[in-house]
Amino acid sequence: MKKLLILTFGILFMISCTDKKKKEDEKKVETAIQKIDSIEKNIEQGIDKLNEAADKVEEQLQKLDSI
Repeated sequence: MKKLLILTFGILFMISCTDKKKKEDEKKVETAIQKIDSIEKNIEQGIDKLNEAADKVEEQLQKLDSI
C-alpha cells in the first residue's frame, strides 16, 4: 500500500513538473513572438520612410530632367 501511494505521488509530481516547464516554454515563445512583431513593425515603418524618400528623389529627378 505504501509503495502504491509513493508511486502515485511520484507520478503526480512528475506531471506537475512537466506542466511548469510547458508554461515556461509558452511564456518564452510568447515573448519571442512579441519581439518579432515589434521588429516587423519597425521594418514596416522603415520601408515606408524609404518609399517616401524614394518618391522625393524621383520628384527631384523629374524637375532636373525638365530643366
